Amino acid sequence: MSTLKFYPYQSAVDPGFWHTLAKKKLEEFKLSEECRPMTGTVSLTHPPQSVPGPRLSLPWDALSTNTDSTVWNHAFVNGEMFLLNTIESFKQLDKSEWLKKQGEKVWDTIQTGKFWQNPETLRSFSVIIYADLKKFHFYYWLNFPSFSIRNDVKVVSSVKISDSPMAGTCDSLSTAAVDYRKANQNSLFTLVKLENEKWTFQPFSDLKELPKDELCKAEYFVGLFDPCSATEYPSWTLRNMIVALTSTHPDLLANIKFLSIRMVIKEGTYDVSESLITKLECDDTIDSTMPNVVGWEKNEKGQLGPRFVNMRSSMDPVKIAESSVDLNLKLMKWRLVPDLNLDAVANAKFLLLGAGTLGCGVARCLLGWGARNIIFLDNAKVSYSNPVRQSLYEFKDCLDGGKKKSVAAAEKLKEIFPGVVSNSYEMTIPMPGHPIAQSLEPEAKSAYDTLKTLIDESDVIFLLMDSRESRWLPTVMTAAHPEKILINAALGFDTYLVMRHGVRHEGHVTNPSHQLTAESLSGKDLGCYYCNDVVAPGDSLSDRTLDMQCTVTRPGVSAIASALAVELAVSCLQHPERGAAPYSTSAESVLGFIPHSIRGSVHTYSQYLPATPAFPQCTACSKPVLDAYKQDGFELVKKVGENSKYLEDLTGLTNLLSDSNLMDGVIDIGDEDEFSITSASDS
Repeated sequence: MSTLKFYPYQSAVDPGFWHTLAKKKLEEFKLSEECRPMTGTVSLTHPPQSVPGPRLSLPWDALSTNTDSTVWNHAFVNGEMFLLNTIESFKQLDKSEWLKKQGEKVWDTIQTGKFWQNPETLRSFSVIIYADLKKFHFYYWLNFPSFSIRNDVKVVSSVKISDSPMAGTCDSLSTAAVDYRKANQNSLFTLVKLENEKWTFQPFSDLKELPKDELCKAEYFVGLFDPCSATEYPSWTLRNMIVALTSTHPDLLANIKFLSIRMVIKEGTYDVSESLITKLECDDTIDSTMPNVVGWEKNEKGQLGPRFVNMRSSMDPVKIAESSVDLNLKLMKWRLVPDLNLDAVANAKFLLLGAGTLGCGVARCLLGWGARNIIFLDNAKVSYSNPVRQSLYEFKDCLDGGKKKSVAAAEKLKEIFPGVVSNSYEMTIPMPGHPIAQSLEPEAKSAYDTLKTLIDESDVIFLLMDSRESRWLPTVMTAAHPEKILINAALGFDTYLVMRHGVRHEGHVTNPSHQLTAESLSGKDLGCYYCNDVVAPGDSLSDRTLDMQCTVTRPGVSAIASALAVELAVSCLQHPERGAAPYSTSAESVLGFIPHSIRGSVHTYSQYLPATPAFPQCTACSKPVLDAYKQDGFELVKKVGENSKYLEDLTGLTNLLSDSNLMDGVIDIGDEDEFSITSASDS
């Protein structure tokens, strides 16, 4: 003889249940802490090799008390939920006392005899929950109150029906069991009779009325449709029934057995050969003392403790927005561009120098591409003329002197999409031809250091400013980082220029006689914004009329340029060489050809894709400038601010411009000719 062992319950909570609970907590439960009824379900049919332990499922509508069902192989289990308002109250709740109270409810049905008419009161569950709706975290712990079996209850025998003399009656048992469940869908306990190799089912309450001589004529069983599929032990569902009978009518154990009916689905039929027949014996003593109660579910680590579920990804509106934003991109990848690397965009840090018309347009387009980290830098405030042309601003941003553009733009991005990390910086970039007063030198140095740090920490830099000279320092700083991608966008009245700057790898020498061909110009040989100029950038902001102070352009031009700038940046991110991608139709990214520059006009509705090689005397990306920047840093900026001609002397442009014979040749050259120019000293 041996003591009886049982398989404990395991829980499975439908994610939809947490959605329902969160909604009810906000709209109905609010701060109320009280027990609320709920229902779970158990499955009575199992596929082969299924998890042996009985599984209680909490469906999405578990908080509904509707237990009407037409599914015969599932059964409802009544329970209750205790929803707590704080994690402290969840932790401090006396778990032993709570479980004891749950057991007392079951024990009451035993002592009052209610279980005879409704044996389903012997099986119940409860769950304590703390719902953190700010983070959409849920802590919960289920229990299935079960009594400890009396020490004098022993197992006489426990065997599968297929290994017993009743093996030939399995078909009869299967048919009778299914028929009974279809007619009594809320009942798991029943009285089962085997007579003349035929099984019949009847209400459990009939057991109490059967005379002892009738129990001797046929074999009777306390039947349980067992949600457990283990071959050796019954589930906890049987545990309380055994306690009920041994506590009130222990004499019945001499004449009845327990039948745990397991219906395993094999090849579309129900096989009951795994059903377990158990014979028990105990003293005839009636014990009215409530046994100890057990039943807390173990957590994922197999320890007694609560479980935790993080539903933020499916319930947090921000996360829902992120999933929705990414849906179009994922569809693009799944259906059209399988090799598209969406993480390359999502993980990149974008620095937007300028938060005006171009900056707003670029930021919005970046959001559409799934960008998650966007930084704005600008020194202006929102004026009344801005909101109609600059899509991130509203009329209210113009009031009280105007909000800082960088701040307003960053805030608006977060309103549009809370999942974006958007920061702002207000400062003026030191520029050539703009002397730095001694009193303002600390401020200028701080701006220099901040810009350098932002460029160091960014992956893609956009030059979207109004003036030519404001683009010089970011161009130099970025050229010192060959891994960075720099995109430049500039507007005319009805024209636009969008270009990527070539990279300047350490030790690379630009070929001054490079002939431009679509098959050979590498990303290292491509020019920057200043490579087409033979004069240094200087002060273009002083002594200007109103029309010169503002970018006067047709409204649609900025939208076109902004979109093209983002598409060019994303195409570079998709190429193995990123910003160093060559100018070649045979070296496409997964998104297609990557041009060097895009020039277009809405006057003629035309667009063309010129490419220009790097200029050895460039005032921004040439080796002399980069060497001076690396050596002198802010001191170079001060010198250039005092006299922009310093750059022409540094790069050799002064000598180049003094060579009249060479310049005559430049002036006479035809539009269709290809050429490269250099001073004699660099030849």
